[in-house]
Amino acid sequence: MTMLVREVFERYSLLRGLKPRSVILYDMLWDRFDGFLGRPATVADFDDLVVSRYLKWRAETPGGRGKPLSPASVRKDRVMIAAVWNYAAKKRWAAEFPELPKIKVPKRLPTGRAYTADDVSRLVRQAKHRIGHTGGLPSAWWWSTLLYTIYCTGERFEAATSLRWAQVDLDRCRVVFLGSTRKGSTRDIERAITPDLAAMLRMYQRQPEDLVWPWDRKSRSQWASLKVLCRTAGVQYRGFHGLRRTAASYAALAGGAAAATQLLDHSDPNLQRVYVDPLICPQESNSTAALPPLDLGGGPRKPK
Repeated sequence: MTMLVREVFERYSLLRGLKPRSVILYDMLWDRFDGFLGRPATVADFDDLVVSRYLKWRAETPGGRGKPLSPASVRKDRVMIAAVWNYAAKKRWAAEFPELPKIKVPKRLPTGRAYTADDVSRLVRQAKHRIGHTGGLPSAWWWSTLLYTIYCTGERFEAATSLRWAQVDLDRCRVVFLGSTRKGSTRDIERAITPDLAAMLRMYQRQPEDLVWPWDRKSRSQWASLKVLCRTAGVQYRGFHGLRRTAASYAALAGGAAAATQLLDHSDPNLQRVYVDPLICPQESNSTAALPPLDLGGGPRKPK
């Protein structure tokens, strides 16, 4: 009996330790692949021609808003299928290894914008006026210190909100984000915070095992709450990731792309294109400032 692709993936996801979000993305992929075939996909469908036809169909099928799908989205499907296909081939469930056409993705200028330092100042000041409690703590303290911490460290929202007091050293003005809570589960990193932030955090310091920022409301409603905060502060909403871009942009401004890469602990060589806002730290441009002047024989003259 031929194995279903979903059966192969179940083993793959367990052995690779995929996170729930990744499993959801793969499930959506298999739904599309099944829909393209008109039946549940099997290991026999791990065929260069079959998958290439699927990728072509995927590229030509409009997305949810009726717009053409981006090459990056098609390439993502290719990478995900190839990963499971390679696993199946190593187990000798698939007849051959993948040999799929490459999908070129043009490199574009960064579209994601960062908050400026002035924006963050306004957000933190506005957050200090929030009323009520969040996770059993004053909302004013919860929001102002969280935003300030992400601004200082450049860490992702998920890792920041997984921080426990055992990883916070207020005397040294340092915090440690554990690899187990970070994207990719790579490694622990230590980051500095300002003395002002350390003083703010100390106001509600609790037991080592406690989360610094516990959340007691609907999951992922933090983004909606941040939108409200941005609106009341008069700041353009850029999500929590905008704060990560802020940290990267100012790090690059002070020490170049290498400083931004080190701060974010990122392996992508194209990080500057993704995270550094050119309005804060100008990148490559067509500036004529470095060009030597031309000898044009005097000022401009109107042709006769």
